Amino acid sequence: MLFEEFKKLKKLQKFAEGYRGVIYLYKEKGQLFAVKTVEESTLLKGLQKEIEILKFLNKKGVSFVPSLIYIGEDFFVYKFIEGKPFKEILKEKNPLIPYYLKKILTASYCLDKLGVFKDEFQRPWTNVLVQNKKIFLIDFERGMLGKYYKNLPQFLQFLKAIKIIDTSTAILLGRNYRKSPKEVVKQTLKIISNNSYNFSI
Repeated sequence: MLFEEFKKLKKLQKFAEGYRGVIYLYKEKGQLFAVKTVEESTLLKGLQKEIEILKFLNKKGVSFVPSLIYIGEDFFVYKFIEGKPFKEILKEKNPLIPYYLKKILTASYCLDKLGVFKDEFQRPWTNVLVQNKKIFLIDFERGMLGKYYKNLPQFLQFLKAIKIIDTSTAILLGRNYRKSPKEVVKQTLKIISNNSYNFSI
């Protein structure tokens, strides 16, 4: 089914528009659903790639990504994730920042083990949503399957940018990651725990 046909069946409201996709919402039986599509056919390849990745992650039981409900030719439907962009959490200097950073780090490691490269962990401003004590990763259009141990090194660059980790430490951890992934995760979690978080963005 094409999106033009689908929107005739549901009462859709435009929710958000990004560089590569448009999100609509609709409610059914008390549940809120999101519909992601593209307005230009040139962007369809990215959407189809995102669908492929989400199907794979849903099959693996990964709970921190959108849960697919229906897949059309040029759109997909998933359970709406009501959350706050991580950038807002940082701006608010939320006391749970260390907790969320650890959750994002763990998510990056999980994807690395599964061979899913998201390619946006160096800038998790709006593609990480925070919902209470959960985090969700959205927007996988740039992602790739079959690429291992590339997400966490990107997240190290983000931690360096917000001055959680210094440059030399980020480089050292990045170099050691493929060889000793669990040890690097352990060291990075410890650094996050010991940071004072007196940074600004």
